[in-house]
Amino acid sequence: MTKKLYSTAKWKRYLKSRQLSELKKLRRRGSRSGRSRRPHGRPENRYQAVLRVPANFSLIHNPEETVHFLREFSSHAINYNIKLDLSSVSKISTDAIASLVATIRSLGNRRTVQGNLPQDKGCIDILNQSGFFEHVKLKRPLPAPTQGRIARQESKLVEPRLARDLVHIASQALYGEPRRCQTAYRALIESMSNTHNHAAGREHKYAIKQTWYSTVYADVSRGRACYTFLDTGVGIFKSIRLRRMRKIYRAIGVSNNADILEDILEGKVGSSTGFPYRGKGLPSIYNLLKRGSIKELIIIANSVYANVGAGDFRMLGISFPGTLLYWET
Repeated sequence: MTKKLYSTAKWKRYLKSRQLSELKKLRRRGSRSGRSRRPHGRPENRYQAVLRVPANFSLIHNPEETVHFLREFSSHAINYNIKLDLSSVSKISTDAIASLVATIRSLGNRRTVQGNLPQDKGCIDILNQSGFFEHVKLKRPLPAPTQGRIARQESKLVEPRLARDLVHIASQALYGEPRRCQTAYRALIESMSNTHNHAAGREHKYAIKQTWYSTVYADVSRGRACYTFLDTGVGIFKSIRLRRMRKIYRAIGVSNNADILEDILEGKVGSSTGFPYRGKGLPSIYNLLKRGSIKELIIIANSVYANVGAGDFRMLGISFPGTLLYWET
């Protein structure tokens, strides 16, 4: 009489194979759960990386750490969907939000970005009012924003209606009704008109569309309207025209881009060079600051940081990809 199947050598080999297979499955599950406890910037699983947002998430107040985070985000987004850990954020400004949104939008539909909420209620309000969660998935919905807006435009054209709308959003929140603010409107128009000039020269191969983002946030507690204009082109100091000008500056012993930015603001970079800054653009916005119409002006362009009103012009240890202007009225 033959032995039953479960007592044969063949059956024993089958059972051993099943046991090994189940053990491998358990190890894989344990490995995946362990990844979720790894330091920030490491993959949580095969498809998602968790990035911890800096506690002081602000380009105007904490430029180097914030630029480093934006670069880290871009690097991880090449291979992973992103989960933003905002829980430890205690200070935030709309300039950093606009830059992060621009980075997210540049991914198109290739990646999903999720996030949680900071513990700080003030930071939650700024994120919500800026329209940040229109671009980052959140588990629970928040009320529609009323005090701010992130506006995105893919065009070389100046958009007067959009500039007017941003001004009205701020005045509505600050004064209870939409009002004109010629200072803010003019600064927005000058920024829009300069976008293409920052990004490229007259050469045909550089005549491309550049994307800019503009935000407004009404800081009701201070009675200020805070504007950010972000040009996502190559930045002032990598533009074709200014690269030519830098050769002239180097010939006279000036190699620091922070010093060159001061000359640009003062209108000392002549129109004879073909660089379109004399009497308009940045000099025009700078004049608004000198007259007291603008309360604060901060510029970040490539490796240069300038708190213009405070006279703080310096080089950064890391390069920002583009040009950012921040002002308050």
